[in-house]
Amino acid sequence: MHVFIGGAYNGKRDYVRNWLEEQGKKDVAWLESELPMAVPEASTIVVSGLENFVAKNLNIDEDTLASQLLQQLQALGTEKELIVIVTEMGRGIVPIDANTRKLRDICGRFYQKLFKISPQITRIWYGIAETIK
Repeated sequence: MHVFIGGAYNGKRDYVRNWLEEQGKKDVAWLESELPMAVPEASTIVVSGLENFVAKNLNIDEDTLASQLLQQLQALGTEKELIVIVTEMGRGIVPIDANTRKLRDICGRFYQKLFKISPQITRIWYGIAETIK
């Protein structure tokens, strides 16, 4: 599993698309905030938009939600090359809206768990990659 993180509209998807192209990977399936995650036939899977799924499920217990997401990602990663793109939302001004604050906090704690199990993490900041792990 390789996780790419960066702010909204910082070029994460374009970077990953170009990165895969440079590696000659053409058999790639893109999954956008889909759960449960069906296993596509492609050899490489890119999962993005998990924050959108979390936003739609703020009523579910945080630990249960994180556990379900991590289990599905790990299952995909054992069968295929898995790339996960997540949006950093912890920088900047703390949102006034309680649900937006809750989303930011839940995503932050989920990302911590995701980063612990991911062997590779890359931050994309305005299209520039920085290896974190």
